[in-house]
Amino acid sequence: MMSLIRNEWMKIFSKGSTYLFIVFLLLAAVGTALIDYKLNPVESSKDWKQELQAEIQEQQNELKASKISEDEKSVIMEEIDLNKQLLDANINPDLRTNWTYMANWTTSLTSFVTLFVVIVCSSLVSSEFSDGTIKQLLIRPYKRWKILLSKYISSLLFAALLLVSLFIFSYIVGILFFGNGSYSDKILDPASFGFSPVIVGDYFVDMMVYWIPGFLVITTIAFMLSTLFKSQALAVGVSISILFASTPLNLVIQSLIEKNEWLKFVLFPHLNLRGYISESFSMFEGATLGFSISVLAIYYLIFLALTFFFFQKKDISN
Repeated sequence: MMSLIRNEWMKIFSKGSTYLFIVFLLLAAVGTALIDYKLNPVESSKDWKQELQAEIQEQQNELKASKISEDEKSVIMEEIDLNKQLLDANINPDLRTNWTYMANWTTSLTSFVTLFVVIVCSSLVSSEFSDGTIKQLLIRPYKRWKILLSKYISSLLFAALLLVSLFIFSYIVGILFFGNGSYSDKILDPASFGFSPVIVGDYFVDMMVYWIPGFLVITTIAFMLSTLFKSQALAVGVSISILFASTPLNLVIQSLIEKNEWLKFVLFPHLNLRGYISESFSMFEGATLGFSISVLAIYYLIFLALTFFFFQKKDISN
């Protein structure tokens, strides 16, 4: 099995696109850090508490002004309340470190990892048919399921490589632009609309961990399509179409779930588990993490079973 995996690994890295994917992640990390730095220049201050207290005092003085509308007064009072909460919770609102950068940006860059892995997965088997090498592959003294399993394991290893590369690039780029911060620094939840303090490192890890199950299912769908189609272009095209269609389909299905409860068993609303930790990713009413993971697990096993079943029955005579 190890020799098969090694062979598939070599095939993946024999393609120039593999290196382009890794370089793109590096450029994406640098680009987003540069954008963040330009939009919000780092203003490090050891006296942020004093600055915040001075801002509160200034806002309180504004409330005493005679020419101020009720709406303006309401806004200022909300700002004062927020600043007091920040002081009480010991949260620097201007904190900028490599960890805050990763929490804000790296969690979004995972979409590129998904895209690149889908492209690789959807071509692993279909490319053998397109290139006419499938017969030479299957006449080797290995059972079909072992050959297919080696390809699937290789795709997961490649996914792990891209994910680790993205993390390393982001961590280093974050240090270069914003300095090295602490895992345990407190920040406000970047996706929350209210006062919601979180540990920046915990938030980043949660966002990554909750992303993995949906990512695994999407890549398995792409791998399954690779065994169904003999055309590499068709397999890649359909896989990418499903990937990009998943978000709008999720929104449509969630809008209909209330009247059609059976839709809660459809795959798409469960692909983004980040909805359970972040307000910016909505989940349908009544959804629970356990239920979503169960649905994803069932679909994952079905897709994997179909993949191996169809590959075992695949006719390679033509």
